[in-house]
Amino acid sequence: MKQKTMGMRRNLKEAQRREEIINSAIKVFSIKGYDHSSMNDLAADTGYSKALIYWYWDNKAALFNELIDRCMVPYCELLKATLDSKDPFEVKLFRYMEKFVILFNQQNLLNRLVHFGSLHNNTNKPLENFKDKVNGYYKQVLHHLEALIRQGKDSGYLNAELDESSLALLLLLSVEGYIYMSMLEKRMPIEQVLIENMARYLLPGKVKAEIIGSLKKRKISRKKS
Repeated sequence: MKQKTMGMRRNLKEAQRREEIINSAIKVFSIKGYDHSSMNDLAADTGYSKALIYWYWDNKAALFNELIDRCMVPYCELLKATLDSKDPFEVKLFRYMEKFVILFNQQNLLNRLVHFGSLHNNTNKPLENFKDKVNGYYKQVLHHLEALIRQGKDSGYLNAELDESSLALLLLLSVEGYIYMSMLEKRMPIEQVLIENMARYLLPGKVKAEIIGSLKKRKISRKKS
């Protein structure tokens, strides 16, 4: 029993160390950029030896690839869970928006880091071809969004004439644009952006009128709470 307890404590300590290094990597890469950051920087920031960091990751590229996974996998899983939900479309749509906002705000700095990582394309080093890796996740997101829009059309909640591919791309671009602009200046909260974009630009002529009133009521109730 004592040996088992010691093993659990050791595993917990390992997990805590790993998490500290990951959080440090997000900070260091965000400040210095990927190309100008090194394992020495992470060692200095965490207080751990460079050898320990290399124990967890073979190189800097492997660590950054894990950061991309950590950022993008939750978004894909959230969309998949929304698609699989048996709830009425309106319920699952707003539940998705609420959970998306929470997730987006929780990993705000990581969102920005991966956004710029998607511009990094080193064809001489396949592990540093972050552009293709991020784009692979974007394709998954678009696929799930298109499926979600089809569900809305099939349920009669969304206009049957909606083009799934175009609208899915527009939704993804609006979030990506928000990430970029929020790095340049202070922006309104992401939830307000989502509601305003849907109510003012996406819904008129595309979605049945009752959703507009529902969105506005939710916005008002949020302000009062």
